[in-house]
Amino acid sequence: MDVLIVENDVSVLSYIVGLIQRWGHNAEKSETGRDTIKKVKEKIFDLVLLDTSIHDMTAQVLIAKLKELRPDIKIVTMTESNTGELEKDIRTLGIVYYMSKPVSEGVLKDILDHISMKKDRMVGQDEATVSDQRSSP
Repeated sequence: MDVLIVENDVSVLSYIVGLIQRWGHNAEKSETGRDTIKKVKEKIFDLVLLDTSIHDMTAQVLIAKLKELRPDIKIVTMTESNTGELEKDIRTLGIVYYMSKPVSEGVLKDILDHISMKKDRMVGQDEATVSDQRSSP
């Protein structure tokens, strides 16, 4: 699974990348909204882990831009400054999960496992459809 981690704290970014790679997934880093948009234009990611406090744009603006580029993109947000208003605003944008920092390894692994299983099932269904189409007269 390809995961893009958007985080402006370099130590947190390195920690999360290490976890994701240890669990067998590919992880790419981004520290800004602009860089994130560029990377999402160039590559399809299975998941974006997004810190809500990046410096060059609000998380809400970035989520909207990512959804515009890739409507089916899966986004999990992470925040140190959890407020009911922030959570409500972000959840209305169609994210998969909203979590507070520090990031729980167990919760993050469960999310990745869940999305990875859904992706594997979808790929299996696509392969079955292609196989059915080939065997049809």
